[in-house]
Amino acid sequence: MVITTRESIIRVENVSKAFRVYDTKDQGILSTFKRRYYTNQALDSVSFDVKRGEILALLGRNGSGKSTMIKILMGILHQDAGQVSIMGLNPYNDRIRMSMQTGVVLGAHNQLYWNVPAIDTFNLNKVLYNIPDTEFETRLSRLVELLDVRDIYKRQVRVLSLGERMKCNFIASVLHEPRLVLQDEPTIGVDLPSRNAIANTIVEMRKKLGTTFVLTTHVVDDILIADRIVLLDKGKKLFDGDGTDIRKLTSSKIQVDLRFSGSVPQKALRLGSVLSRKSSSVRLEIDPARLKSKEFIGMLRSKDLVDYRISEPGLSYLLSMLYSSLGKK
Repeated sequence: MVITTRESIIRVENVSKAFRVYDTKDQGILSTFKRRYYTNQALDSVSFDVKRGEILALLGRNGSGKSTMIKILMGILHQDAGQVSIMGLNPYNDRIRMSMQTGVVLGAHNQLYWNVPAIDTFNLNKVLYNIPDTEFETRLSRLVELLDVRDIYKRQVRVLSLGERMKCNFIASVLHEPRLVLQDEPTIGVDLPSRNAIANTIVEMRKKLGTTFVLTTHVVDDILIADRIVLLDKGKKLFDGDGTDIRKLTSSKIQVDLRFSGSVPQKALRLGSVLSRKSSSVRLEIDPARLKSKEFIGMLRSKDLVDYRISEPGLSYLLSMLYSSLGKK
């Protein structure tokens, strides 16, 4: 993992954004006259910063404000309140200047031209970003190798698979070696090998070039490469930290497997909830604080205990628990 500098590439300070929307119970032409308007607060005083060379995962359920935040960072939308600075620029007012130093990967949108090969888009971007010929060939060769598209990037885009298109789309977005790459669901619907190739390329770019990445995703494999997670819900920031700190929000329990030389003693069963049990072994769900108790430590010292294993739940399980708890609020 690269050690980031103190320089902040992105500063988001108390950003809010609301949309005026409507619904109706009628159908047809009457729906035009019987609309009920209300305000949807997409973002509510959200603040965070991203340092150079950092990979930030912007998480949240559908409707949490993730895509709105990405569009504000891209300069497509302007916030109603608060301040946004990217590399010292205002993304809304300085979109052209900022675009020369940023790359954008949108999973639902493709910048490749459907009826021509991906290489044609690469050559177009070479001209748009004033990339020298020799530098272009060096960068393209490296990215083609990293993403394993050497046999496909000269074929028409329409004959490529989704994973192949997404890898070529990623290349088109980073050929100019941007300082910052914004990604909104970059691997949605993409197969595992292609997803891994994109993730490995992100890590390699951060290592070699110090590139900063901000991505929104629901794919846990994407989240695992992130240094930090910012979690949004109903437009508010609920969490800002690394993956291990997610546990603090979920208060999740851990699993403990105990195996004894004889039958499972009753005192072991009282340590937590029994998930499964055999004649000489048991799997328990235990509160993490219980691991420091005299009862648990005494159990580990028991001469009848043959083996034990403590398993912490993975990030996927923690996030599913967290989203489930948010949905009940």
